[in-house]
Amino acid sequence: MKNLKYLLLAATLGLSSQIQAAPGCSAANLNGSYVLYQNSVALANLHTGRCEITVLNGVVGGSCAFTTTQSGVITPGFAGPVSGTATMNTDCSAVAQLDFSPAPNVTVQSFFDLQFTPDKQSFIGQWTNNFGLLGTSAGTRFSPFLPSTPAQ
Repeated sequence: MKNLKYLLLAATLGLSSQIQAAPGCSAANLNGSYVLYQNSVALANLHTGRCEITVLNGVVGGSCAFTTTQSGVITPGFAGPVSGTATMNTDCSAVAQLDFSPAPNVTVQSFFDLQFTPDKQSFIGQWTNNFGLLGTSAGTRFSPFLPSTPAQ
């Protein structure tokens, strides 16, 4: 019985040290290429978007394409370059700001609050922008060297 207690204690300590040893996230974990999908939940401006971005040392660059929905009709919207910044926290949450200019003298700033999966390969989250819209976002890493459907 005494050996069983020691075995149980050793197993418990071993399990707790394995849980604590799970790696966290760092800024370097954010570096890479991603495909993001967004949708607006604001009735005033229903739209979806698909972006391909690259993050390198907190700097974001890439392109996005959006479609709008009005009265059930889906039409192409802005398509073009985006830029911004992103940071990763040790709990694998991240924040990002993506900016784009859909018209002269108009800049849209979108602010993302994201949570990465433990393997740091995909995320889900929400966004707001400087025009008061809000929505959801999800994405995953991808290789820019492999064939993919471009943002259009």
